[in-house]
Amino acid sequence: MPILYGLPTPAAMRAASAGRVRLAGCVMTPDQDQWACAAGHEWRAGDDAQLGAAIQAAIRAAE
Repeated sequence: MPILYGLPTPAAMRAASAGRVRLAGCVMTPDQDQWACAAGHEWRAGDDAQLGAAIQAAIRAAE
């Protein structure tokens, strides 16, 4: 699932509750993780466009 940084909107909080995104807080670093699995592993894939699309899809599904 994609990791979402920043202050979450109500739709983002619903997406997190549904397990569609992982909320990670407001502190962002250049090498931050972008993806997480159900087992708790996190990693960076480097594809910002794919990450953004996955976050938007998860939030739209929660609206």
